[in-house]
Amino acid sequence: MSTILVIDDQDRHIDLCRRAIPEHTYLGPARNWREAVTILKAERRRLDVVLLDVNFDIPREQLLGLAPDADERTLSKVRRRQGLEILARLRRGLPDLPVLLMTAREEVNLSLAAERLGAEEYTWFLDDDYVDARSLRVQIENIVSARRGQEAEGPIYWGRSPVMRRARARLAVLARGRLPVILGGPTGSGKSLLARAYIHPRSGRKGKFIALDLSTVPKELQGSHLFGSTRGAYTGSVADRKGAFEEADGGTLFLDEIGNLPEDAQKMLLGVLQEGTVTRIGDTHERKVDVKLVVATNEDLGRMVREGRFRADLYMRLNPACTVNLPPLLGRRGDLVGLIRWTAMRSLSGAQLGGLVTEYRQRADLAPTTGDPAIFVVGGEVPAGTAGQLTVYLPDRCLGLLRAHHWPGNLRELAMTVENALTFTFAELSGLPLGGRGDLVVVRPKLVRDLLRAVRVAGEAPSDGTGVQVSIKPQDTLNGVSQDVERQYFVRLWEQEDGDFGEMARVLLGDATHARKVQLRFNQLGLKVRELRGGK
Repeated sequence: MSTILVIDDQDRHIDLCRRAIPEHTYLGPARNWREAVTILKAERRRLDVVLLDVNFDIPREQLLGLAPDADERTLSKVRRRQGLEILARLRRGLPDLPVLLMTAREEVNLSLAAERLGAEEYTWFLDDDYVDARSLRVQIENIVSARRGQEAEGPIYWGRSPVMRRARARLAVLARGRLPVILGGPTGSGKSLLARAYIHPRSGRKGKFIALDLSTVPKELQGSHLFGSTRGAYTGSVADRKGAFEEADGGTLFLDEIGNLPEDAQKMLLGVLQEGTVTRIGDTHERKVDVKLVVATNEDLGRMVREGRFRADLYMRLNPACTVNLPPLLGRRGDLVGLIRWTAMRSLSGAQLGGLVTEYRQRADLAPTTGDPAIFVVGGEVPAGTAGQLTVYLPDRCLGLLRAHHWPGNLRELAMTVENALTFTFAELSGLPLGGRGDLVVVRPKLVRDLLRAVRVAGEAPSDGTGVQVSIKPQDTLNGVSQDVERQYFVRLWEQEDGDFGEMARVLLGDATHARKVQLRFNQLGLKVRELRGGK
């Protein structure tokens, strides 16, 4: 059963839902944005989905986006699209709350607006209660199951960003095949976690998962670590030893920072991939190995090939078509709140913080629990108390600091910051008498500010602009090169802004109202939203 908020100026949709889909709990209907805010403040923690009408025939003083001196024609237009104005407000404060738009077929084409504003789905009503109810049921169940499946995914939070949805779909296929997989993306974007927690479990292999970070192994020893060695093969080799390929036989081998592999080891790796056999250094005996190979790099392997730093034949054997690039954290802005909440909940239940949380619960006279030791609330008003429940609250000021940070360390830095904030918060409270509400722990903005200041490093993105990465590829003409570069940065910016043309216009033109101009140029470059979303 799910809890669903209905925002609609009429009763038809909520009556249809209560009659035909009674298994869910419905709140509302909220007749306008003001009423919706009241319900959201009180119920946001237990909401699963918002059903939002598009056309609102309500008094002009209740409308969003209407100038006081607007004429009747403008008034009519704003009423027909009021749901989109409400959706834009929802996205500012609740970027990860699923929203289902509802409208009559003749009202407005929602496909572009739904994608731009982050609606999870949109649906037409046909004035046929049976068909309408069936359509709504399917879409609600899809949204809820996807959301709960996402929450139950284990150590990976996929979120809603288009680039991560595409990565997940590709990895689900690549994990099952025999071909190697190349994971690209900046340091700290989660490549090793994906290899261990997603690719290996879905590979169907019964062997072990073996990881080797080549950046931590001296170049002269990388060959023996990978392929093994015999006694006396080199100075200090006092016994025969298996290499990573033999250890991973029947399983998955993850090689991090593959670009650090020296020339001689690259040649040996090529031989292993071609023949399916490995020969230990100092030996002549070939040993068959069957390994699912996953390699990771934060460099452009294609560029390394062109610069002569990586073998072209090895690069082709690794199969660049099987590359999946992970975005930096700034490319997942819409997932930030979800990532913070997900990281916090894992930390509160983890070994490092669990003892402090248990100690605090005992001091606050909260009964032991077999479920989550605490709930974590991000932003909004201070949550009301629940009997026996410990609530950890991250105020809006803290969230604002986290949103403004550039995250050069990406997911790794975010996890460290959230874990440290919680650890220091509970550690500070351990020596203090409890006052006020013992069931509420509040993270202090000053603590978050100090943590972010402590981890700032040289090379952060400049505060006076937005950067995206593009690569120069040879074309027949300079105009062709220019268009290719423009196409690349439009795609990167689209992904970075979660498909929001308004935000793209704010970055490119300094004004979100120029979204239409940006979209027209987007289309002129031959880019299609549906294709970028992976056909979904």
